[in-house]
Amino acid sequence: MNVGRPTEFDRQEALEKSMELFWKNGYEATSLAALIEEMGIGRQSLYNAFGDKHKLFIEAAEHYINSNGQHLVDAFKAPGSPLGNIRKAMEQTVDFLTSGECSGCLVTNSIVELAPHDDEVRELVHGVVNRVEKTIKSTLDRAVEEGELSPDSDTRAIARFLNCTVHGLVVMHKASASRAVLKDVVKIALTALT
Repeated sequence: MNVGRPTEFDRQEALEKSMELFWKNGYEATSLAALIEEMGIGRQSLYNAFGDKHKLFIEAAEHYINSNGQHLVDAFKAPGSPLGNIRKAMEQTVDFLTSGECSGCLVTNSIVELAPHDDEVRELVHGVVNRVEKTIKSTLDRAVEEGELSPDSDTRAIARFLNCTVHGLVVMHKASASRAVLKDVVKIALTALT
C-alpha cells in the first residue's frame, strides 16, 4: 500500500501565520479551516506538527512573546533617563495601537478572552505580566537611584499601575477608543511619576 509522503512545509513560517491569525481574530473566532488555509498546510500536517488547535495557540502565543513581546521590555530598559524611557514606552504603545496595522496585543487579548477559564493560558500570560511589572519596577528603581524619582516612591505600586495601564490601553483600543482618548490616559498615568 502506497501511503505517500506527507507534504513538507516551513514549520516556522506556518507558526508565524497561525500567530498572526490568532492575534487578529482571537482564539474562538479562528477556525481550524481558517488556520489550515492561512498556514497553507493540510489538517493532518497541522495535527502532526502542532497537535490540536489549543496546543498550536499556546505555541503561537509563546512565539509572539519571544518575538513581538520583547519590544516593550526593551523600551523600558533602554539607556538614558529611566523616567524618559517610561514616558517613551507609554507613548510608543499609543503610537503602535493607533498605527492602523495593529491587532492589539496577543497577550492582552488572551488575558481577556482565555485566561479566566484556561489554566494554561492564564499561567503563560501571568508570566509575561510579571516580567513586564518587574522590568518597570527595575526602571523606576533606577530612576530613584539617579534622583529622577523621590526616594520614598512606592516603585512596586507604581509599576503595577503602569503595567495595568499598558494592558488597559490595549483593551480600550479594541473597544475603538480614539488616539486622543489613549493619549489622555497616558498623560494622566504619567502623573504618577511626578
